[in-house]
Amino acid sequence: MPRVRQPVDPAWKQSASDSTRLLLVPNEATPSELTYERVAPVVSKMVWLYLATDPERDDVAQDILVAVVRGAASVREPSQLEAWVAKVAFNTICNLFRRRKLVRWLSLEALSGYEPPAPNIDFEGRELVARTQRILECLPVAERMAFTLQLLENASLEEIARRCGCSDRTARRRLKAARERFMRLVKRDPVLARRFAEPLAPEGRPSDG
Repeated sequence: MPRVRQPVDPAWKQSASDSTRLLLVPNEATPSELTYERVAPVVSKMVWLYLATDPERDDVAQDILVAVVRGAASVREPSQLEAWVAKVAFNTICNLFRRRKLVRWLSLEALSGYEPPAPNIDFEGRELVARTQRILECLPVAERMAFTLQLLENASLEEIARRCGCSDRTARRRLKAARERFMRLVKRDPVLARRFAEPLAPEGRPSDG
């Protein structure tokens, strides 16, 4: 099974040709390598979405890749492989967050002190991502998984409900609760408070003004 060749790429964007990438792999490639060519971009996207600045990010990506390559044969419809991989990655990351909650109950007191940014930080880059994820860690896991999809991927309500395995009504309730918690916590971080000065719209998307 091929190892991850490089850290997950935050700039990955799925193209219409991804589902046909098997056709572009050399004939001598093994079945595992063929599968890897299709699933690696999907795993990279999901891991970056939830674990962009996490020190365990690449290890988690590798664990997911091993699991999906081994289990890919169970997918009966080849065209559904990418959707299945996204679900496996989503569930794996969700379980990771739950395990962490059991080991270390995150307290809102963790945000009580202001941590000044390092000099020359790119405020539109890693610093904002790190601070945002620090706050997302304080949300209940179910709310975090749903709200992250909306905040960082701009996913629709229907997509969030499908990914989370719940009804639209439940997804909407989780998003509302998460949004309220998130905005309360953002006010404790002056850097993010300036960035999120415009309140999120009712469905969680930035206001158009």
